[in-house]
Parts: sequence; C-alpha cells; structure tokens
Amino acid sequence: MASEVKDSVLVEFGRRVQRCYGCFIAYHLKDMYLGEDVTFFCQHCKTEEMFHFDDFSRLIDISKLKEVTEAGP
Repeated sequence: MASEVKDSVLVEFGRRVQRCYGCFIAYHLKDMYLGEDVTFFCQHCKTEEMFHFDDFSRLIDISKLKEVTEAGP
C-alpha cells in the first residue's frame, strides 16, 4: 500500500512544469535531467554527468513534497 501511495505522489510531482536551464523551454519534471547544481535540463541540453528524473525520484523524501503536505494527515 505504501508503495502505491509513493508512486502516485511521484507521478503527481513529475507533472510539475520546469524550464530547462539550457534552452528555457518548459517541460514536465518527469522528462528532465537533474544537474549537480540542482538545475533541470531537457534531453537536448543534458550532459553525461546529469541523471534522469526517474533516478532522482527514487532518492527524494516524498514527505517533504507539496503534494504530500497539502493532502494533510
């Protein structure tokens, strides 16, 4: 059950829109790559040192996300 909740929160979090710091085009976070200085880049502007949102989302603490805190207890 906890895994289903975590997955649904990450899906909602991945729908957030962020501009690429390389080309300034807006993308959903789920389609972006995270740089080491906590900037997001699209697939066209990424470098080899960056990792995809899927890898990033496995490491974050979902209890800190707006999607969880706004839902209440």
